[in-house]
Amino acid sequence: MNFLKAKSIDATEGRLLPKIIQYAIPLMLSMVVQQLFNAIDIVVLGQMADDVAVASVSATTSVTSLLVTSFVGLASGSRVVLARQIGARDDDGVRKTTDTSLILSLIIGAVIAVFGFFIAPWFLEITNCPENCFEGALIYIRIYVVAAPMILLYNFGSSAITAAGDTQRPLYYIMVGGVTNIVLNIILCLILPQKIVAVAVATVASQVICAFLVSNRLLKMDGPCRVIVRKMRFSVKAFIDVLRFGLPMMLVNALFPLSNLQIASAINSYGHLATAGNGAASTIENIVAATSGPIGTTVATFIGQNIGAQKPDRVKKSFWQCMALTILFGGAVGAATFFTGRFWLGLIVGFDNEVAITFGLVRMSCTTLFYFIACINNVFGSALQAYGYSTVSAINSIFSVFVFRFIWMQGLYPLCQDMPTYERFFIVTACFTVSWILRMLVNIVAFALVRRKYNRGFRRVL
Repeated sequence: MNFLKAKSIDATEGRLLPKIIQYAIPLMLSMVVQQLFNAIDIVVLGQMADDVAVASVSATTSVTSLLVTSFVGLASGSRVVLARQIGARDDDGVRKTTDTSLILSLIIGAVIAVFGFFIAPWFLEITNCPENCFEGALIYIRIYVVAAPMILLYNFGSSAITAAGDTQRPLYYIMVGGVTNIVLNIILCLILPQKIVAVAVATVASQVICAFLVSNRLLKMDGPCRVIVRKMRFSVKAFIDVLRFGLPMMLVNALFPLSNLQIASAINSYGHLATAGNGAASTIENIVAATSGPIGTTVATFIGQNIGAQKPDRVKKSFWQCMALTILFGGAVGAATFFTGRFWLGLIVGFDNEVAITFGLVRMSCTTLFYFIACINNVFGSALQAYGYSTVSAINSIFSVFVFRFIWMQGLYPLCQDMPTYERFFIVTACFTVSWILRMLVNIVAFALVRRKYNRGFRRVL
């Protein structure tokens, strides 16, 4: 079977597993490619600059995730609303949701660009950014947040395209943007004396290109997701629907970087080599997540469309088949990446940088090796969102991620100050794994209750 052949997939008809794989593979490749291209910034700096430059960009991860990535959760809400409307054949609702989502992305992006530019120094201070990395990190953040409107426009726009069943074109778009990023990284690093400025400008340019390609597709595609600029209108009802499904997920996305600010502060206190190694490990972790994370998007789309079409059996099968796939991919890729971790870390920070590599391996032993647990949580969260109970997932995340990590860092970590350096660093990064396990246990109970309520409600309708 050619899994990249179809341009649009109807989740409400036909055999589920082939369609799930056919839908998920381009999405998976798209996210893997995106993460690989994102890693190019650090790799290029590692080869053409020094470890301080690598640490400077690595120190921005928590800040840029909080300022930009957290709002991508609203795009997932838009995707769920659109999936339900497409399943119910509500063309008018699809048009209103698409228009409102795109307008919303530009408004929020503009606010983030202005707010992030001025508040960036404060974020770097509270995360204890190493002094020799502060200036470079500040420059990178300020250039990066300027692209916030384009980043959100791409994510909201691609959500509309993928909700309609087309995951192939976003893959092409991210590949074009990624190649642009690589070429510009190399050219600008050869031209500009400030390497951090070079990679930041290259990143912004690639985001602009991706946003343009997605927008162009929405203007030309057939069906209710097509955008006609002169007829675009902001719908209050569509806005409320997007907030209903997306706001809790946005809160979840924000909680992770927010809870990680104090973790980042502890990591940065070990010096710029620890920051570089941790940043490299985090980059590798994101690539691992990209191999199974998109299955969360898949389960949200398939459950959403089949809820709209009132097909409970396909809703149930969609969830379990996606869960099996995410465990398989997350477990296999995570383990393989961990056991070859020294090579990947060396590729990013330099093979002779033993200290940074060791710090990176310590983090990977707590995260990459066990990332299948985070992938399971991703499927649970997306399923709860598709059922209309994303608030449940958000409340779970508040306690099992934000509150728990705060207690861990404020209560347990201070008791370990007499331990050797790498063992103390292990205690810091083990916080991720334990919070994932806690969140998974609560998700299992929450999903069982929501699923039972949905089944009873459907039987009453019949």
